[in-house]
Amino acid sequence: MKLKMINKKILSGFAFLALMAVISAPAFAATASGTVAMSATTTGTLNMTFVTDASGIAVGGTGTSAATIAFGTVQAFGGSLPTGVTRSVNGTTNWTLSTPFDVEVDKSNLASATYTLDASLNAADATNAWALGATVLTATPAAMTATGVYGSTAYTLNLTIPFSETAGLISNNINFTATSN
Repeated sequence: MKLKMINKKILSGFAFLALMAVISAPAFAATASGTVAMSATTTGTLNMTFVTDASGIAVGGTGTSAATIAFGTVQAFGGSLPTGVTRSVNGTTNWTLSTPFDVEVDKSNLASATYTLDASLNAADATNAWALGATVLTATPAAMTATGVYGSTAYTLNLTIPFSETAGLISNNINFTATSN
């Protein structure tokens, strides 16, 4: 009899717990679902930056598309030059300052394997000669390469100043245009 009573109490306890579980659980669980549609249209782009060449003058704004090369105060004879700049005196007519710098052209989302690169002076200079390597620059775009490989390419800036030039500031901008092939 005692065993029956214990079993009854145990069964009553389980029944009570089961009833509590049913009462405390919601009758119907609410759910919601949804989806988000996503799309993007990419377009091919080029990025051009100017970088200090390991052998050249420190380029101001290196790694940007609007950099500067500042030779500072220089002279044909004597004086000091910035690191990475060379000077050559050409007889009795002129002298040239030279320094390499790097042009980095990178692509995104383009099948193109190469690019063209043109360069020109922002303003014509009737006194001084500006060149990238052997290519003389004017206000008209000059082809620097027709099949440039994406990445970094070194160009040497040559500024030739005649002895007849009046002492003072010499400045200009070189405009570059890269076009994917």
